[in-house]
Amino acid sequence: MNILPKKRWHVRTRENIARVRRDEAKAKEEETAKEERVKLAEKEARRQLLLQKSRGEFQTTSFVPLDSSEKPCQSGHVNFFEDLEEGRAELKQTNKEREKEVKDEKEKYEKQIGYLTYLGQDTNEALGKKSWYEQPPNRAQDIKEVSLKSKLREDPLVLMKKIGEQHKKARAAVVEARRYSELRKEFFEDVSRQSKKRKIPEDIVSPCADKEAEKQRKLEALRAERLRREKEERRRSEELLAKVIGGDEKKQPPKESTRRYNAQFNPELAKQNYSRR
Repeated sequence: MNILPKKRWHVRTRENIARVRRDEAKAKEEETAKEERVKLAEKEARRQLLLQKSRGEFQTTSFVPLDSSEKPCQSGHVNFFEDLEEGRAELKQTNKEREKEVKDEKEKYEKQIGYLTYLGQDTNEALGKKSWYEQPPNRAQDIKEVSLKSKLREDPLVLMKKIGEQHKKARAAVVEARRYSELRKEFFEDVSRQSKKRKIPEDIVSPCADKEAEKQRKLEALRAERLRREKEERRRSEELLAKVIGGDEKKQPPKESTRRYNAQFNPELAKQNYSRR
């Protein structure tokens, strides 16, 4: 149902359910009253019929009632089962099975819509169910042992075996390392022994020495060429600076006696080495 439950016109609100119940009770009362009237009419008709039959059998012309409303008294013994014999007692009784069925249907409907609730209606006793802790375990299906990994991990025998295997591996590694070091030592000793026994011939040594000397000569030549270029570039820069300053005269380098510092780099460019005019 798409109507929101909080709406006033919803079918299953408490007010609407109570109103429906009142209407049903009122209709039931009206139907019961109608049935009672029918039963009363049938009872009166049967009574009139019996009275007519009894008046036909017995002559009551000589009997004069004192009151017009008083009914004539019948002679004879008292019959306490007159209602049962005439069927009037059955009309007063109700059908208990039918009433029980109606009550059960009404209770079932009110439980479905959530209007009628009982304390403990959702318990296992009321529903006829059992919780998992109330049921006995099925040993046939539970083949695997519970927490087997943790038990094996914490088992002392398993730990002892594991430690023993680790010690064996460590001893094997130490033995292997010692053997490797001994073999390596023997190998280098053999190599050194053989190198001492053999001498390198001079025809093999001389080409190597010539190559090293040739390499050194090339390096020296390149270094000298670099120094020469640097000196030439320095001279050109000095001439350019002299032209920019405006002095055509070439400044003479100061004498050794005019130098203020003994270890001076590029003394010809230092300003303090020249006399002020």
